[in-house]
Amino acid sequence: MMKKINWRLWAPVVVVTSLLSQALSADTMPLSNFNAEYAVYRAGKQHGTAKRYLISTDQGYQLGYSSDISWMIFSDKREETSDFILTDGRIQPLRYIMRRSGTGPNRYYELNLDPAAKVLSEGKKRQPKAVNWQDDWQDQISYQLQLALDLQAGKTEFHYNVLNRNGNSKLYHYKVVAEEMLPLPYGNVNTLRIARIEQNSDKQIYAWLAPELGYMLVRLWRGEDNVEQFDVQLHKLEWLTETE
Repeated sequence: MMKKINWRLWAPVVVVTSLLSQALSADTMPLSNFNAEYAVYRAGKQHGTAKRYLISTDQGYQLGYSSDISWMIFSDKREETSDFILTDGRIQPLRYIMRRSGTGPNRYYELNLDPAAKVLSEGKKRQPKAVNWQDDWQDQISYQLQLALDLQAGKTEFHYNVLNRNGNSKLYHYKVVAEEMLPLPYGNVNTLRIARIEQNSDKQIYAWLAPELGYMLVRLWRGEDNVEQFDVQLHKLEWLTETE
């Protein structure tokens, strides 16, 4: 008989993107383009892969994510992109898109931000949302690069006003809690461990960023009631030229 899958434990895997893909050069302007590959583990066994990239565009930058995760009959494939500009060390997201397929219904989300007109719109039809514009908004993946920039600037505690896929905002709070040497598929790396701080939550989220690799995210661990749900580790990293 097939073992019953605990969907509740695996559901957070689909939000791996919320803490992945950060890479910066020694200077905050410009950012360094990269391709990064990760292995997704649970209980010591690999159940998928994830990829991140950052490229320069005519308008600014694009941060991208894709993943392919499977476990027994559960599968999840997704792609996310964030187009943004960088001004004085602050990321201004302009467009966020997420496509998801696999077990359950397919999904498509899109947000467009117009900082000049101070308008946030949602979906393919770009319907304006009736919300008060916030200059500090970040999207589901852009805030990760902002965290790396802030960490590089010497900060040790971080607060971000992050839009979810429907354009509703929530305050995210992170803090540096340790310095650690990590053995990874990529190799041994000196890191800073960052914890997400949430009041009255049974979830635990830790991310490790490597200053020697331009503050690249090299590991992400998430648990619930201190039981591991997934462990994402850097496997390969490639720095790119603008032409690539």
